[in-house]
Order: sequence, then C-alpha cells, then structure tokens
Amino acid sequence: MSAISSHIMRRGTDLAAAHLRGPADKPNTGEPEVGVMIVIAVTAVVFGLMFWAIEYTYGMVIATLAAVEDTNPDIYVRIASEPNPIKPTDEDEPEIGTATPLKPITSKLRTTVKHLRSRAGFWSRFRGAGMFVAYAAARSFIAGLIPIPVTSYIGSFFVQSFLSVLFATWQMAWVHIVISEPSPKSFYQRIPSYKTWIKIAPAAAVQDILTAAAFFIPLAIAEFAGWLDVSNNNEVPSLVALFRFMGVLVAPAILAFLISIPARVIFVRVAASMLPEEDETIVPFDRSFGGKVNPAITGGSGKIGIVDAWTTFDWAARVRFAKVVGKTFAMEVALGIFASLVLGGQLIWAMKTAKPVKDNSPAF
Repeated sequence: MSAISSHIMRRGTDLAAAHLRGPADKPNTGEPEVGVMIVIAVTAVVFGLMFWAIEYTYGMVIATLAAVEDTNPDIYVRIASEPNPIKPTDEDEPEIGTATPLKPITSKLRTTVKHLRSRAGFWSRFRGAGMFVAYAAARSFIAGLIPIPVTSYIGSFFVQSFLSVLFATWQMAWVHIVISEPSPKSFYQRIPSYKTWIKIAPAAAVQDILTAAAFFIPLAIAEFAGWLDVSNNNEVPSLVALFRFMGVLVAPAILAFLISIPARVIFVRVAASMLPEEDETIVPFDRSFGGKVNPAITGGSGKIGIVDAWTTFDWAARVRFAKVVGKTFAMEVALGIFASLVLGGQLIWAMKTAKPVKDNSPAF
C-alpha cells in the first residue's frame, strides 16, 4: 500500500501544480510573504510526520502483532508495570486479574503500546523503522532507474509488483524485527539470505501483485475510457478537473485497500512462521500454527502455506485485527480533517497578506 499511496500523492501533486498555476499568460496579482510560506511548509511537514507516525505505529507495527498473536495461548505474557514505591506490597493480597481471563495484548491499542514500551523501550512503537527506511529507499532508487511515466498505469503495475517480490526478504526481515524481542543484531543482519527468497516470494506475490492489480488496472481502464483526461484547458475549471481526478481514484484505492487486508495478514503469518528459533517473540505466538508447520530439521518446509496462513487465523483474531485497522483509519481521518482546516486557514491567510507584484516591464 505504500507504493500506491506514493503514486496517488505524486499524481495528485502533479495535477494540482499544473492546474492551480493557471494559464501562463494570466498576470500574477500577488506574492505571498516568505514568512507565511515557511509557516505553511513547516505545518505541512509536521502533519506529514504525524500521519506517518500514526500509520507506522498502529497501521503497521500493532497490526502486524495482531496478525500473529495467539488468541488463546498456553502461556500469557503479563504486561509489566512500574512498581509504586508509595503503595506497600502485601503478599497476602490476591493478584489482580486472577479471577478473570487475560485478554490478548493487541485487543487495545493503548495496551499494546504499553506492552511494547515495557519490553523494548520508549521508541518501541517505531521498531523496525531502520529496516523500513532501507526497504523504501532501495525500492525507490531502483524504481527511479526504470523509465516508466507516472501516467503509465500498466507499467507502474509491473514495476511495483516486480520490486515488491524482489525485496520480499527485506519485508520478511521487517516482520521478524517487529514480532520478536529486541536483538543485538543490526537490521541488515536480520535480512535472510536469498535462499529463503523462494519460500517467501509466493506470499509476497499474493500480497503485492493482487493489491497493485486492484489499483492500477482499474486506473488503466479509466485512462483508456478518457475519465482521467485532465488536460489544462479553459473548458474545464482547475478545481473541477482536480476533484474529478481524485474522485476516479477513490474506487480503485478502496478496492486495493480491502484486498490488501487479508493479503497482508497472509504475508505476515507466512513470514512469522520462518522466524529463527533463537528469536523470542514479543507477544504470545504459536510457531507451529496449530501443527501446520513442519520444521525444516525434520525434512519439512519450515513454513506455513498460503492457504493455511489464512485458515489458521481464527475469527477472534480477525476481529481484533480489523479493529486495529479501523481505529487507525479513524485516527487518520480525524487528523486529515484537522490538517485540512489548519492548512486551509493558513492558505487563506497567505492570500490575504500577499503583496502585489510590481510590474517592471518597460512602457512603450
């Protein structure tokens, strides 16, 4: 989904820049003050970082943990809490929660963040960020070497699908970092050898090729039908063309998002089934997936199959995972509305405080 999001941002930015500039012969009536533009730029960067923090912490890290946590483990992991030096301890006092069964750690976002912080420190909500940045940078670098226009949706589909499968072991390493206890190894040392690639590539293909196809192929059809014709002319107002284009993007984006949910779960669970034995999991996790995984030491594949990865994902875990995705989406929508109001107000402020541009052209 990150490749699709970046494509939407690129295409929308190009369109907005082309149309909001207006005709070349239209006189510039005002120039915003530099200080105002700096404030707008800083605000946009801050909101961008907030969006990324929400998506990474909740939509990626916690969602990944929810996809692998065992609903009814044999041994529960109690969330550690700081002892209260003021309150004396009583050995005869019954332990809180002994009368009621413990819920899964990922049943609540706050509970999961608290658990991660107690086991992996303050920055644990961003665990795996180094691996994620390296993966995104490597993928963007190679994509930049392939001369595919931004409007070539079929070309973008093949490029994005190829890169996702090519870097499948990098995605697998990110999953291992997220679901395991802190390790002294660097993130690049967690990347499996390419002998493992053949095992994880099918799951990566299910995740990324299906998601990319759900987004880029409908866009290619819309382009062929002329629904994405946003040429800058006087017949179509700038904002109308922009909103029409963004409207056409909605259906493919929603379709890709819905397909990506089960596809992402399958990839995460297949990758988790190949977690090295020396790595301890940070949440209760059945490595055997109900006996579906045959260890490689006994001649088995050492991983779970694609179909079994979904069928062993019980209904309670699916509900828990869906709640994480839904809450993340709600937070992003709320932040998006707030960001639109703030940035919109700043743009109005910039237009009202714009200084007229002096006409220095020679008079004849």
